[in-house]
This record gives sequence, C-alpha cells and structure tokens, in this order.
Amino acid sequence: MIAELRAAEAAANGWVEPLPGLTDAAMDGWEVPVPEHVRRVLRVTSGLRTLGPSGRVDEEFTVEHEANGDPGGPFYSRCGEPGTFRVLHTNGLAEAYYVDVAADTGEWNGVFSFWDSIDGRFEAPSLEDWFVILAKAARSAAFAVENGCFDSIRDAFFNVLWSDFTEKAGTTGHPEHDWSAWHDPALAPVVDAVTARASRDPVLAASGAHVPDSATVADLRGAVRRTLVPTLDLPGMGIDAAFRRFHGGRILAAVPWDD
Repeated sequence: MIAELRAAEAAANGWVEPLPGLTDAAMDGWEVPVPEHVRRVLRVTSGLRTLGPSGRVDEEFTVEHEANGDPGGPFYSRCGEPGTFRVLHTNGLAEAYYVDVAADTGEWNGVFSFWDSIDGRFEAPSLEDWFVILAKAARSAAFAVENGCFDSIRDAFFNVLWSDFTEKAGTTGHPEHDWSAWHDPALAPVVDAVTARASRDPVLAASGAHVPDSATVADLRGAVRRTLVPTLDLPGMGIDAAFRRFHGGRILAAVPWDD
C-alpha cells in the first residue's frame, strides 16, 4: 500500500503527495481504538492529498479530518455512534467518507460514504484498500494528463472518482485506467427493519433488532467492490439518513438522522 502511494506521488510530479505519518501518542488520543496493523500504516502516512495551483491543497483524504473533532457537526452525527467510525474525507459534493470501527472488537473495517440523501455506498473493504484506490486514481489522472486528455491532475483526478473519466480519457478496456466499473457500482440487497427482525438469518435478525421500524438494513457480506446501498423511503425516514453498522461492518443500517 505504501508503495502504491509513493508510485502515485512520483507519477503525479508533485501534484499528489502522501501525508505525514502519525505518532502513537496522537492515535492514543482518538475516541476509537487503533489496532496494531492500522497503526503500522498510519505511522508511515495518515492519508493523501492533491494539490492545486501554487501548491494549495485541493482534496485531502486523512484519518485526521477536522470533522472528527466536531461531535455536533452534520458529518460526524450521520456516521454512527461515537467511537464507531473515523471520518476520512468531505467535499463540495456534500459527500462524507468514513471508516467503520467495530464497537465490540475495535477492529477497523470497511470504508463507506454518504451524501445529501438517504442512500449510502460501500467504497472499500478496508482503510488500506481505500488508500490503494486513491493511489490508483492519482496514477490514472497522471496518465490522462500525460496523454493530453486533461489540462491538470486536479481535473483528471476529480473525473476519475466523481465523473466520466473513462469516456473523456478514452481508456475503455485499459487494464489499469478503465474506471467504468467504479462508476457502475454493485447494488446491495436491502430490507426494512421489520423484515430483518423476522429473518431466519441470525445476523440480519440481530441487526434489525437494534434499529427502528423506519430503518433500512443492507447486507454487504457478499460485497467485493464498490456497492450502492439504496435506502427504502419508509414512513418516518425523512430526507436524510444516518448510518449504523453491524457484523464487522458488513451490515449497514440507514436510520432517520434524528434517531
């Protein structure tokens, strides 16, 4: 993973850079536990950022995101109960990305996102996998700029993650730079909480027991790539959802934001 980040930095000619690593003392001050395998990564780098004109920070993806220190804020309060997540990124598209932390074991699980809606997404199976995705996005952005498809790494990187990069860069079928699958995520199976509680599947039943009737319960146990998690528009849901995770981050429940 570290090698992927270094390769992205080299390919982007200074427009992308890994963030400095963290001390154990800094991680010890967080409200979530940090397992040793995660610490080994974060001692080397806390994330990645892209730079705009004059070296200004454009996008930053970091476990030290400022929203982690804002318990009353809109991003923090939608990610779950305190001590069950770490915010990684927010942006002008009203998106927030966060990593799940299991309340019972302290293990760091998958990376998720949500936006100004009731739906969510499963982005990656782990923080390490998410960092690799970002590094590959940076390399694809550099490739496209080098081939004259975009004027800047900044524009190309945005298109990789959030727009129609593959079409604009002409990379359909390319073994490394075709991002069409990223923009066509799998769809998670979902049920309402009442149905989950009545399920013969003990994992679904247990998860449904922890959320209100208005909640949607999604099963991500089979997810191996980016997956959209639609939320059922049930009575009492409202216009935005907050999220809770169970079973090692493989069950995602969307609940009314004020519940």
